[in-house]
Amino acid sequence: MLIRRLYTHERAAYADHLKRLSPDDRRLRFARSGVADQVIDDYVAAIGIDDLILAAFADDQLVGAAHVALNGSLAEVGVSVDQDHRTDGIGSKLLRQAASFARNRRAEKLYTLCLSDNRSMVALARRSGMQVHFEGGEAEAFLDLPPPDPLTVTEEINTGLFAVFHDWAEMMDSYSAMLVGGSAVEPLLEATGLAKTA
Repeated sequence: MLIRRLYTHERAAYADHLKRLSPDDRRLRFARSGVADQVIDDYVAAIGIDDLILAAFADDQLVGAAHVALNGSLAEVGVSVDQDHRTDGIGSKLLRQAASFARNRRAEKLYTLCLSDNRSMVALARRSGMQVHFEGGEAEAFLDLPPPDPLTVTEEINTGLFAVFHDWAEMMDSYSAMLVGGSAVEPLLEATGLAKTA
């Protein structure tokens, strides 16, 4: 299981993950009914460039994610995990790293809102030390965040490095395929200025 930061150009994979959620899971994730594919596309398109999406991968497929949006001293987080991976502890790992990210940006509270019948999210929030309050069919959870420390900074750096290494490995795979294929070798050499000149 690999958990890493998701780059902006990879957000389609996040949308695909959300679209794999069942209608009831979508209702629980977004705290409302009738979440169609277009609603998910619009939601992902509106995610701020400074927001964090942490993604959990199994067999190169995104199977869980946490979206962290900062608003002053408050960091709001939403967590989702594919049905087949909900006993793997992914949600807890994502929420812990989301809290580290928020602390590193001097957020003072981590916050999540869910429906009161979202038992999985309520249980996850409580396991993570969040205080949960129920009102009007909704549950709000808060966690006071201390200032950043070397551990939280190191954790975020490692998460970013995973993303860099992953992209580097994909780039090397692409170049290797081009070189082995042969047909793309000359254009590659021309692009790098290494082609033979007459």
